[in-house]
This record gives sequence, structure tokens and C-alpha cells, in this order.
Amino acid sequence: MPEGRISIGPLIQVGFIVHDCEAYAHRWTTLFELPPARVVEWPLREGMTAVLRGLPIDLRMKIAFIEMPNAQLEFIQPLEPNNIYAEFLEQHGEGIHHVLFDVPDPEAAAARMGVDVLQSGDTVKPGGRWYFLDTLAMFGFPLELRRRAPDL
Repeated sequence: MPEGRISIGPLIQVGFIVHDCEAYAHRWTTLFELPPARVVEWPLREGMTAVLRGLPIDLRMKIAFIEMPNAQLEFIQPLEPNNIYAEFLEQHGEGIHHVLFDVPDPEAAAARMGVDVLQSGDTVKPGGRWYFLDTLAMFGFPLELRRRAPDL
């Protein structure tokens, strides 16, 4: 890795890949004093894009979010096989998949780390983008970096 360190923000999210996001989130909210999950289907709006290993894909997934004081829990249920979430589920079963941090330029961070972008897509808020980096050999899981949408 080149000299110098990459500036990252605080931990934003811990992501899980699961077969049934609502049941998995319910397990957490039943066991722990947590707020109810917010469940969405991706894409959330027309025109959202995603790329897998450099090629455009039609990404469909169901996601349950639980907001905690210092981080978010994300439970991803892939609805199609053409993405890193379905690959993870097939190869490893349910479990922790990634952690998310905000950075000013995720693509520059990936280049500086010497790793490829596995998958990227538009954020919930228009104007942002998330990037899963090929950091399995480096960290044991894909690191997710996000370029936040601009505040309007």
C-alpha cells in the first residue's frame, strides 16, 4: 500500500447477508432493546444504478435497517443471483458481511489500497454512491466505502 493514511469517518454500519431480512431483524429487536426495523426494497426509485465487477446489473434486494445510537445494522436479502450478496449467501450462509465508513473519494481510496471495486451503486439519498472493495485477503471481508450525497 502506498505511504500515507486514508481519512475515514466513524463506523456507519455493520451489514449482514440473510435469507429473510424481516425475520432476521425481528430476531434482533425481540432479543435487544432496539427500535423497529425500517424495511425497503431496492431499487427505491427509478434510475438507480449498480455495477458488479465493472458491468451494469439490475440489482434487486430487500433490506431491513435498524438505527442504533452509534451505528446502523443492515440486513440484506438478495432477490436475484447477480450480486455479491447472493454470492456470499451461497458460499458462506447468513452472517456478517461488511462494515461501512464514509470517505471523500471511495474510488481513490480503493486505488490507494491497491484493491478492486467489487460492486457499487447509488445511495438511498440521491447523489451518493457506495462501493464494496475487494478486501477479503486484506481484512477477511469486503469493506464498504460511501461517498455521501451532498447536503441540499
